[in-house]
Amino acid sequence: MSVSTVKSAIRLPPLPSLADLLRMLDLRARRQLSQNFLLEPRLLNKLAKAAKPLAGCHVLEIGCGPGGFTRELFREGAQRVVGVELDRRFQPCLENLQDCVRAADRDLELHFTSAVNFSTDGLFTQREQDLSADWHSQQLPKIRLVGNLPFNISTPLLMTWLQDIAERRSVWQHGRVPLVLTFQKEFADRLLADTWTRSRGRPSILTQYLCEARRCFDISGRAFLPQAKVDVTVVRLVPLRQPLIPVPYPYVNKLVKHAFAFPNKSLVACMETLFPPDRCDLLIRLFAETGTQPQCTPRELSIAQFSDLCQAYHRMCQTEGSELFDFTYIGKEDLWRTRKSVQRKVLNGLTVNYFTVANIVNKTRLAQQANQSG
Repeated sequence: MSVSTVKSAIRLPPLPSLADLLRMLDLRARRQLSQNFLLEPRLLNKLAKAAKPLAGCHVLEIGCGPGGFTRELFREGAQRVVGVELDRRFQPCLENLQDCVRAADRDLELHFTSAVNFSTDGLFTQREQDLSADWHSQQLPKIRLVGNLPFNISTPLLMTWLQDIAERRSVWQHGRVPLVLTFQKEFADRLLADTWTRSRGRPSILTQYLCEARRCFDISGRAFLPQAKVDVTVVRLVPLRQPLIPVPYPYVNKLVKHAFAFPNKSLVACMETLFPPDRCDLLIRLFAETGTQPQCTPRELSIAQFSDLCQAYHRMCQTEGSELFDFTYIGKEDLWRTRKSVQRKVLNGLTVNYFTVANIVNKTRLAQQANQSG
């Protein structure tokens, strides 16, 4: 779609309020679907504006509910909204909205299915040239992914989308499609957590090495119907042009998963299960090549340090064969004794040579950062 044909925001015909719709259709939130309705128009409009600019954009909305957020997307200028909703009780009010936006030459496409199993293949291919943007350009594609996500599926959905971003598939085959999503405030804190904070974990690393993550605003749990027991945070994610860890996603995911298996314990206690018990030399090599202190906790490591670990692990998997990456640790009855034995071997193996290498690695990293900033 050329700039000359991009349409601005529209004024929808008079529609019943969301509260009236729920009352007329006798709709109540279902706990098994983790439903909490956001009915306040001001907050819904604020949520839509977090995805701006929307003029002429095609939007994939997860969890339409009664259509309150969908209305605001069209009011902010969206040309087409693809809505995914599992609960068919909302079909009458969504189809009514569909008729209203069609009269304004806009399109609302509805899919009543689970977002977890929903395939985006072919959704935006008809106008791919108009909607797409080169991954390395500053311009974002005219596609958005938004959703007031049910709490019970927000984590698995995000993990799936992060892998799709890393591998540039699904909607991200069209470019750096931004996401505007709602999460429980506690989980959002984990996504945005910085080094040395207790909230830092696997979601923090996987999100921040792939995306620029920003907290837009918080919504009190009292704003929902029924009232949510926790507050909600709106987060905007924009994929980075270049990931901060230049390693294929499966290797990053596996290493980070092992690193945060015991977030309060030393890194050596976490990383030993990454390798077979008889290959302590590989664990010693991992720490020595990267200059990482084995006694530190995973929360103390920056994205740059995780990048060093992932790159070293990836090199090992390439040289040692696929068996190393395919290795899966299975706990035994003498788990405690085995782990303590491995940890002693690793710490004893990290002699003066290790600290010499560690100092060289750290000095090299500082010099590279100084050159980049200069």
